[in-house]
Amino acid sequence: MDQEFAFEELEKFRHVNVQGFNLVIGRQEEGFSIKREKQDLIIRAANKHDLLRAYNYALGMIKYDGHSTISGQNNFNELIGMIDLARNAVLSVDNLKQQICRLAGLGYTEIWLYLEDEFEIPGEPYFGLQRGRYSQAELHDLAVYADKLGITLVPAVEALAHLKNVLKWQHFNPIMDTTDNLYVGKKETRAFVKQMLAAATKPFLTNKIHLGMDEAHNLGLGRYFFDHGQVDQYKLMKQHVQMVLDLCQELDLQPMMWSDMWFEIGSPTHIMYDPQADVRSFKADRQIGQVYWDYYSIDLNHYVPVMKKHFELSDNVYFAMGIWTWGRLAPNQSKMLASIKAGMAAAKETGIKKIAATAWRDDGAETPFAASYLGWQVFSDYQYEAEPNEQDFARNFKLLQDEDYKSYMLLDAFDNPRAGVNDKDMIPSKLLLYEDLMQPRYYQNLVHGNFSAYYHELTEKLADVVSSENSGLLFSYYLQLALVLSKKAHLMTDLSQGKTALGELQDYSKELQELTDQRMDLWFKENKANGSEILDIRFGGMLERIRTVMHLIQQGHYQMEIPDRDMDKHIDDEFGNARYFEIVSPSDISW
Repeated sequence: MDQEFAFEELEKFRHVNVQGFNLVIGRQEEGFSIKREKQDLIIRAANKHDLLRAYNYALGMIKYDGHSTISGQNNFNELIGMIDLARNAVLSVDNLKQQICRLAGLGYTEIWLYLEDEFEIPGEPYFGLQRGRYSQAELHDLAVYADKLGITLVPAVEALAHLKNVLKWQHFNPIMDTTDNLYVGKKETRAFVKQMLAAATKPFLTNKIHLGMDEAHNLGLGRYFFDHGQVDQYKLMKQHVQMVLDLCQELDLQPMMWSDMWFEIGSPTHIMYDPQADVRSFKADRQIGQVYWDYYSIDLNHYVPVMKKHFELSDNVYFAMGIWTWGRLAPNQSKMLASIKAGMAAAKETGIKKIAATAWRDDGAETPFAASYLGWQVFSDYQYEAEPNEQDFARNFKLLQDEDYKSYMLLDAFDNPRAGVNDKDMIPSKLLLYEDLMQPRYYQNLVHGNFSAYYHELTEKLADVVSSENSGLLFSYYLQLALVLSKKAHLMTDLSQGKTALGELQDYSKELQELTDQRMDLWFKENKANGSEILDIRFGGMLERIRTVMHLIQQGHYQMEIPDRDMDKHIDDEFGNARYFEIVSPSDISW
């Protein structure tokens, strides 16, 4: 870490002038401590990560005339953030640097960049084509920047499954088993994986790499099956993992992988993360990092037996939690708080010392990245405090990120009309936004709530939020989203009752256009241009649909077709959860 550079970057990021303050830095055995006495700031820290969190606190004290003393102790050895860059939204280099600086100031030790095909492989023009992939030079620039801030930047790729964005190109047909999985055992597959691993790691300053290899449920059940007949997934998994690990040794790489497939194949009933799974028989290299990912439970007792089981598989165990930013319009803050609390307690109980927070962006990255800031805060607070509470989160969020806890918690209300914890992960806001004006698939699900009044009340609350320079546009967008949802719910009721509603449709179109414009402003503030076309299609499709409905009403041909039953919910809850293509139409988006 370049201490002077790191301090200057934090000062620029926080917009704090330290002139006139006397800074004294010393060492202590563990954690950090800060003491402010008028213009004197005395900081002691055990390592570079603790020092940056402490200095960030000091900047907050200067900015807000904050606490006179703050201290923290380490509960884990590694505090890791994983940023999903493969779900259409690829953060711009400048914005990603800002997020690296943000996480460095929270005490994070590593950042895993989830890339899939979002990096350049020299000689493979189709890999990541038109998807906003980072060049080798861009990744090296990011790695050097992170290193100066004390952060190890690590590439995270996919060496077995989750490769549909690669295998969709005919160029890669020779190595495709299913639309998502590599063909195990082929020499062409080995050559491709080697080329990918070499290109993925070359720009970085570490030999660490995350290999993915999770959720390969259809392993060997595509072209491989037709070529070889009966499939033994146990043998195929071992064969492929060994091949990849041999390549890592050849390339002098230090690999880690998701652990779920060992459990699924080793389970008598093929349940993912089955505590009864036989994982000892795999005899995997015990130094390979095995990453247990589980984002879904709010019960400590769910995690503990599976965590203990991991030590039968490896001596190098990680635990990855989620900050609930995926498949939705706004983050599930209540689930994030409850699942992280349970997961952190379980990790402490079982002795896991490497923990990661993941910010996935499934289904088109509809949640802006800025909405994840509270999740990163909460996760980091469990590193430095034994049992942090809402008061701690609120204080730290303000002092370390200039953001307001209550304002960010309001985002939970988009999908949580009952308050409490949105444990089942219902998403009424997304169902309502994309609901068709003529054939509303989720109409019967949504009649369980008065969403016109509910989202109107939310607009009034969002009008009073306290935003920062970094989150002002975010909250402006969410205020407009709540307004649009309130109007959409009222409009759907009127249309279902046979009311003409032409003026209401015009008003709704105007507000939806404003929402579309603000969402695009957010997109280009955060991301590269690639992928924005998906949101253009989604939001533009809704605007064009209004024109069609208005035309049909004027011609006297409009009739709403309402299902007489609830639509598929996917979860045990009255509202449900669905992806865009499941909501917008019962017809295929593409066939």
